[in-house]
Amino acid sequence: MIFITGGVRSGKSAFAEQLAAKIGTEKNCYYVATGMAFDEEMKKRILHHQLDRKEQEMNWTTTEMQVEVPKQLKHLSTKDVVLFECVTTWLSNVLYRSERDSARSETIHNCIETLQKQLLAWQAQGATIIVVSNEVLDELPSNYEEVNMYRRLLGELHQWLVQQSDEAYEVQFQLVQRWK
Repeated sequence: MIFITGGVRSGKSAFAEQLAAKIGTEKNCYYVATGMAFDEEMKKRILHHQLDRKEQEMNWTTTEMQVEVPKQLKHLSTKDVVLFECVTTWLSNVLYRSERDSARSETIHNCIETLQKQLLAWQAQGATIIVVSNEVLDELPSNYEEVNMYRRLLGELHQWLVQQSDEAYEVQFQLVQRWK
């Protein structure tokens, strides 16, 4: 597994796609998109990412994943590369969907655990997994409980991802720092 983090519009997606292109020349390449087009800005960002992928020589199979792992990606092999874009958006989706759930903490925990198990299963099947996330943990604590819960969960998930990864990168201003 390869973990890539960085600030918003830092170049981390482009770096992840370039890395996938190096690894995946003879492989099936899956792009797991977690974004939902809920406003004009997000629609533009999604379109921008789609156009970037079309310009590449790789043949991406794009699948959307707001919360649950798509069935077509349950079983992968050594011939597969999965680019999961991105953890922060996925976690936001989980929190939004569970907002009115009476057992919210349990639902959130189950979603995170399911994602972790699926990433490990893909890794055990020999697929190359590239996970992208945003670095939002440098900010000061918020006055809002929901924001602080999000940051705590994201921080724990980032730590787990780095532990499981063979490589970990941080991208800032298109400059790449390998940490692991």
